[in-house]
Amino acid sequence: MNVPCTKRLFFIVTGLSFLQPAITHIQFENLTLIATALVLGSGFSLSSISRMWLKEKCVSTLSYFFTDAQIRISEVQNLYAQQALSVYTLEGGNYLIDDTMKHHTFLCKCIHGVCILFDHALKTNLKAICIVVLYYSDGGLIKFPITFRIYYQESGKKMPWQRGKEFTCKKKYELAIEMIEWALQMGFPRGTVLADSWFGIGPFVKELKRLKLSYVLEIKLNYNVIVPCREPKLTPKGKLSKNQTDTIKLSVFFQSVLKIVKCGFPRDIETGKKEKVVYHLKIATVRLNSIPGKHRIVESFDPTKQTTKYLLTNELTWEGIKIITVYCHRWVIEEFFRNAKQLLDMEGATVRSEQGVTLALCLVSWIDFLLHLENCKQCTAGKLSKESLTIPSIVRQAQFENLEAFLERIKNDENFIEKWVEVEKENIERKRKRRKKLVVIE
Repeated sequence: MNVPCTKRLFFIVTGLSFLQPAITHIQFENLTLIATALVLGSGFSLSSISRMWLKEKCVSTLSYFFTDAQIRISEVQNLYAQQALSVYTLEGGNYLIDDTMKHHTFLCKCIHGVCILFDHALKTNLKAICIVVLYYSDGGLIKFPITFRIYYQESGKKMPWQRGKEFTCKKKYELAIEMIEWALQMGFPRGTVLADSWFGIGPFVKELKRLKLSYVLEIKLNYNVIVPCREPKLTPKGKLSKNQTDTIKLSVFFQSVLKIVKCGFPRDIETGKKEKVVYHLKIATVRLNSIPGKHRIVESFDPTKQTTKYLLTNELTWEGIKIITVYCHRWVIEEFFRNAKQLLDMEGATVRSEQGVTLALCLVSWIDFLLHLENCKQCTAGKLSKESLTIPSIVRQAQFENLEAFLERIKNDENFIEKWVEVEKENIERKRKRRKKLVVIE
C-alpha cells in the first residue's frame, strides 16, 4: 500500500512550467498530478493514480486528459527542447541512439502503435510498441532524452487501432537521422553519435557524414575489410585489372595486427584491490566493403567474458582507449530505459489513442529530464560539489518528502484520514461477476 499523495512535488510543478504556453491551467494541473503520482510509485494505471490522490480526480477525467484533450504534441516537444537548451549550457557532448520495446499482451492489441515484432532478447514474436530514442549526455551530470519516434512496421498483420489509416514506414536509422536533424535545427550543438550494431550500417554512416557529425558505432562481426590483393589480378585479355583489392573478414584481418593494448582499472592502494584488465584492444585504419570511407576500427576483446566487439569511428586520430571510453557513455541510454520501465512504469501505460500513447511517452521523458536536473542542482549547489546520486535515490528523496508532508497532514487534518480509509476500504473487496444461467433458446 503506497502512502497517498499529499501535494504536487515542487520540482515537478516548477520543472514542467515551460509547458504552460501550450496547455490550459486544468491540463497543467492534471499533468503535474499524474507526474507526481508516477514518481511516488503509483504506476502508470489511471485507477491507481486516482486512488493515490484519494480520488481527487476520477479515472474518466484522467483518461480524457490523455485521449481527447486538445494538446499539440509537436508544440510541447518544441517547448521541451527549448527548456533543455535554456537550463543547460551544452557544448559538444554525445548523442545516444537506441530502440526499446514496450511490451503488451494480446489483450492490448487496440493500443496505438502496437505491432507484431520480433524481440531479439526473448527470441520470439510478440505484440509491442517499438520506440527509437535520441538521448543526450555530456559524459557527466548532464543527461536527458531529447525526443523519440514510434516505429511502424512496414508489413505484417494489421492491428485494429489502425482503422484504415495509412502509416509511413521508416527504417530505424531513418528515424534516428530525422531526430538528429530536428535537434540540430532546434539549436543543440554538434556532438558525437553513439549507437549499437543495429545502427552500424552503411546508410546510417552516409547520413552522419552528410550532417558532418563524429560517430562511434558498434559494427557486426560479418563485415569485410578491403586489403591489397597478394597476387596481381588480370583481365580476361591478360592486362592488369583496375581493382587490385580483396576482402577478408574483420576477425581474420585483426589476427595480423600484432600490437595489443591492455586497458582497465589501476591498483587501488586504499582498498587494496589489484589492477584489473578489462579489455584487450587492437586498432587499425581500414576501409570496409559495406561502409563507405576510411575508418578507425577497434577490436575490443573481453578476457573475462571471452567476447569480442568491433567499434568504428571517423575520428582517425583517436587512440583505442579513447574510442572505447567515448563509446562506454552509450550505457546512459540503457539506464534511461531501465528507469522508464522500472521507476516510471512506462510499459504499464495502456491508453489507446495515438495522442495518449505519445503523451505518455513524452511524460516519461520529461520526468527523466527533471530527475536528472534535480540531481545536477543538488550536486552543484554550494561552494563544494557533491558526489552524484542515482536516479532511484532522487525518487526516494521525493517519496520521503511526501511522507513527511503526509505525517504532518495526519496531525492537522482528521478528514484526510477518514477519506484515506474510505478509499482504501472501497478497494479491498471486488465481487466476482455473476455467472448467468444457461437456458434453451428456440
